[in-house]
Amino acid sequence: MHKFILLPACFLISFFSFGQQNDFLSFRKKDRTIKSYFKGMPIAFIHLNGSGVNGIIEKVYNDTIYIKQYDVRMLPTPWGTRVQDTVGHYDLRFHYTEIAAIPRPPKAFEFVRNGTLLMIGGGGYAFLHTFNGLVQKRKIYPSTLLVSGGVAALGFTMHKLRKYYYPIGKKYTMEYIKMTSPVK
Repeated sequence: MHKFILLPACFLISFFSFGQQNDFLSFRKKDRTIKSYFKGMPIAFIHLNGSGVNGIIEKVYNDTIYIKQYDVRMLPTPWGTRVQDTVGHYDLRFHYTEIAAIPRPPKAFEFVRNGTLLMIGGGGYAFLHTFNGLVQKRKIYPSTLLVSGGVAALGFTMHKLRKYYYPIGKKYTMEYIKMTSPVK
């Protein structure tokens, strides 16, 4: 008797467990998809007003992204140390057209690519040349300062020209992909 009741119950449970996939966002460069954002995935973006938003996607529905953003802070312990703790969370919702930019993922040796190494090297060499010249009472060569300042200026220029975000617009687009059927 129990076998006959168990069989239809298993069919009903499996019927309800195979639900349709949720809507999602597709971040694209022209015709190529760079990344897709589904429910449960982390997302980080720059809002149209310039503020940074990051969190976990709760759902994507009717052109709206529902995000849960956690407020994590360092709190003191009774032993005089500090520990990370989640103070609270915020439920946010944004229309997908409010996304102005997506941050680029960091690549290997980013400090070389963005000019930080050149700024540190050029500025450090100019400082050491000047310091050693003053301490040892030797001549400070303007050509050495000019070259090391030029290296630091090149690094500064590389740092300013480096793009850290994919701007949403002509080249990069964010598309809403509807997977759910309309409710009647």
